[in-house]
Amino acid sequence: MDVWEHCGLSNGTLTVVLPPVPSVNALYFTTKFGKRIRTAKAKDWFSQAEYIIRNAMDVQGWETTENKKVVIDILTYWPDRRKRDVDNQGKAIFDALEHAGVFDNDRWALPRYIDFAVDKENPRVICVIHEFDKEKDGWLHD
Repeated sequence: MDVWEHCGLSNGTLTVVLPPVPSVNALYFTTKFGKRIRTAKAKDWFSQAEYIIRNAMDVQGWETTENKKVVIDILTYWPDRRKRDVDNQGKAIFDALEHAGVFDNDRWALPRYIDFAVDKENPRVICVIHEFDKEKDGWLHD
């Protein structure tokens, strides 16, 4: 059983399944004047991701949060066994979530990288999002 199968449609939670995030080097290039510009591969990924996110928001009834912290649990399935850092995909994911309207500003995003594995047949990134609850999500290590 997939660890995330229990994360179906539930009140107050948004679940999105995104295509694998391209490497940071494939997302941007820097002009000779120092400006960072998205590559064609990045534009394609952001377009796909934002479409998926908006659709999930509509289906699951998620309303844009404003000035509220949100927890984003992230599970990554890589396409192969190359060594990668899960946190390198974060900025792209948070930018896509913000631009699609999950929250008003990604400064409110609190990521939790839960796990990673390899799935050559279906590489993906699963994000389960909910508003921060200090009792449930707060610091447990006092």
